[in-house]
Amino acid sequence: MSRLALRIAVAAWLASAAFTASAVTIAVADGAPQISLRIGATGGTISLVTFAVAAATAGNGTPVVGTTNAAAGSAQGTFAACAANNVRVWARARSTVANSRTATLQVNSSGTMTSGANAIPFTDIDWITSAGPEIPSGSFSGSATQTLMSFMNSREVGMCLQFRFLNNTVYPAGTYNGQMTFNLNMP
Repeated sequence: MSRLALRIAVAAWLASAAFTASAVTIAVADGAPQISLRIGATGGTISLVTFAVAAATAGNGTPVVGTTNAAAGSAQGTFAACAANNVRVWARARSTVANSRTATLQVNSSGTMTSGANAIPFTDIDWITSAGPEIPSGSFSGSATQTLMSFMNSREVGMCLQFRFLNNTVYPAGTYNGQMTFNLNMP
């Protein structure tokens, strides 16, 4: 299980820059069943993505690109570091040839980002990824079990995601905090 925290700050400035994402798939040797997952920084750290929305542009429909620290997109084994303000997603599933299995990555985005009594649903967040079909660009559904990708065992996949606040609604000013949980399962 890996977690990603998102924060939206309605402030007097707008961070708006576009960055690329990358994806790679590697075949892994068969062996004892094993799964590994990394979302963002290593070492159990929860990576924080921050969105700064200018009051003058709040709710205008122009997505606001999230910012994060470099550790969130750092290199993982054979996968190079992500571009600035991207989050590394890395998953590995291994099993024996005689017991082929499917690994599934899901995210729980059913919660909200809150600031006092105010809330922003995670459905107001999307992501951009280029290259690779593993996790196509998309948005959070608000489901407790949204499937992002499935792949057969004995694979290692890695990509970089850039998160954006869709900015379609004007919310009360504040610092909104929330957290999503990602799970990799291989029954």
